[in-house]
Amino acid sequence: MFKPYVEVTDAYAELVCEIVSIIGDTKPVSLQDVVIRDLLSDVFDALHEARRIILTGKCSIAYPLARRVYESLSLMTASVLNPAVAAKWHAGKEISNADVRKELAKHPLGETEESTKWLYNFFCIATHPNRDLVQRRFLGEGNQFVLGAIGVPSLYLVTEYCMIHLRMWFWFTAVLIHHYHSIVVSRSSHFGGRYLKVAHVAQKIQAELNRHLDRLLNEEKQTYEKNADAYRHYRFPNVS
Repeated sequence: MFKPYVEVTDAYAELVCEIVSIIGDTKPVSLQDVVIRDLLSDVFDALHEARRIILTGKCSIAYPLARRVYESLSLMTASVLNPAVAAKWHAGKEISNADVRKELAKHPLGETEESTKWLYNFFCIATHPNRDLVQRRFLGEGNQFVLGAIGVPSLYLVTEYCMIHLRMWFWFTAVLIHHYHSIVVSRSSHFGGRYLKVAHVAQKIQAELNRHLDRLLNEEKQTYEKNADAYRHYRFPNVS
């Protein structure tokens, strides 16, 4: 089920690496460009590493990386759309995510407040450890060793994280190709066509993963009902 997701995120990583290789031969043209280059590197490093952890089933460990991606990517996009945001952040001034979301909502090439608010809420859920998300491990209650990826991971949660991860790759690469389009296309005439092909495949894979969500959630609920006492601390995510 996850093989196409792995392949398309690899394809996105290759596109971004090519963009970085191309702009690496030219000096930044402005302070805004300096900021964008630093933030895109931060986004890529966290985004690339997060997948490996997500696919081990340890989503709570991948969470801080995914949150870092979201915040850096939001800020990078706002900096692309408004040089004043880049200058303010570069000067060391604090820019709240609420301000970033408002900035993005102003522009047709940004993101709607509804979209970024949903992602923000998702990444606020596990900012601090809570009973809903810290796994019940039953150490000494039938389990003798519980460290690491032991047991059966929640396929529902893994799939949801894959979808969010893919969504951020989609957004990330789109912003980069928009901002660096002229220089990239001048050096690689086929880049635009390859990007559009990858984006099209990504949309199809996202729809397919979404199709699996309800089935996976129902399967986990059935398991819960059969083992209600053992899962007494588990709460299913709100998928409305």
